[in-house]
Amino acid sequence: MLAVRKKKLPLWVISVMMLSAILLLFVPSVEGAQGKGSEAYTNANVLAAAKVAPKGFYAKWEMDVGGIRGCSTLCWEYFYFINDKQVATTFPDGGIDALNCSKDTCLTYQIKGNKLTLSNGKSYTFKVKSANELEINSGKFIKYTPSTGLKLHGKYESFSYSSNALGTGYASSITYVFNKDGTFVDSSIVGVTTDGSSTGDNSGTSTSVGSESKASGTYQIVNYTLSLTYKDGKTKKLLFFLPEQPSPKILRIGGRDFLLADGSASKPQPPEPPYADFLTTKKIAKKQVLFTFKPKKSDQYDNITITLQGYQWAKLTIEPAYVKSFQGFSDKGIVALTAKYRLDNTSTQTVKVNSLQVTLDLPDSKASVKAANGLTPTVKDELKPGESVESMLVILVPAEHFDKNRDFKLWFGPLLNLHGQDVLQEEWLNFNIWKKL
Repeated sequence: MLAVRKKKLPLWVISVMMLSAILLLFVPSVEGAQGKGSEAYTNANVLAAAKVAPKGFYAKWEMDVGGIRGCSTLCWEYFYFINDKQVATTFPDGGIDALNCSKDTCLTYQIKGNKLTLSNGKSYTFKVKSANELEINSGKFIKYTPSTGLKLHGKYESFSYSSNALGTGYASSITYVFNKDGTFVDSSIVGVTTDGSSTGDNSGTSTSVGSESKASGTYQIVNYTLSLTYKDGKTKKLLFFLPEQPSPKILRIGGRDFLLADGSASKPQPPEPPYADFLTTKKIAKKQVLFTFKPKKSDQYDNITITLQGYQWAKLTIEPAYVKSFQGFSDKGIVALTAKYRLDNTSTQTVKVNSLQVTLDLPDSKASVKAANGLTPTVKDELKPGESVESMLVILVPAEHFDKNRDFKLWFGPLLNLHGQDVLQEEWLNFNIWKKL
């Protein structure tokens, strides 16, 4: 958790932090396999891909707390591999589709082993993690696809804040309302916020001044470009892609990130029912559901894919008849993580489903918790080539660990074939697990 002393975070900064938390939940659908507890990962499963030059648009983001780096919202880095020789890391006004290497800054590049070298003298460590992911200087760069023909519907908001050493902040707000008929309305507020003193020494109260404008027109999305045509004849062409593709909940437009305003936030939502593991179906415990999320994300190694379909945190009240079976937890209680997942076997080997181990890392601790045996329905053990199976797991977490941490990581592996060999070759598939949005 970030600590800010003696100074309140502006609304703009809070919005950026919320945006970063949401983006963490919605990384694109295939996460590269990573070794657990070792540096054994050598890209063996993507050697063929590594021999081919990367192509397309890759990007990653970092949070700009307090607007110190002046990134407007989140700080993005881009690598657009134009072909097997040229790459662009910055774009002109208009974005990727406006790039013209005869007049704009395009670089040449070379990849030798695990090193990417650009013609501007910069070099980076480089790995091909999957067809949709590169690791550049230990950063995860995701491949983003174009959104040609996409029709948007809803109100999207972007808040920007940056500050200087004197305590003066520059704030702005832009809102777009897009309609599926191809029309839009935009409005913006720009201004300056200070601490109320002439020198920015935190001796006064916050003040702000600003101006507002509104306009409307029609829009079109082609490739990586949002084209806006205003009623007064003015036009704009802006970089456009979906940070949580294919979901349109977040938009990257030009140099800003826009969140879809939740029009249903004021409507009461029905409570999510508890997942039907044996804790509930056999009446071992009562559940107070804390959070349910359905990421439907996949991670794979070679021809084995695990898809995390959904997970749920619930606080348990153990029934008196089973209390002795749950000894060893503190008096603060137990929180259960129940997850639903699908295992797809597209390899040429039969695998033993019940050999798959699952553990949950506890943050700020070297400890991890294994999935509890006997708390979920059994599934068939032998999964033949081309088959898939849906299963469930339960992990019991001490309430004090759940309360003091925000995110966890779920690991799957090893998985054995009929000869007792690990088809994952000591790699562990993994997923980020959150306890709230």
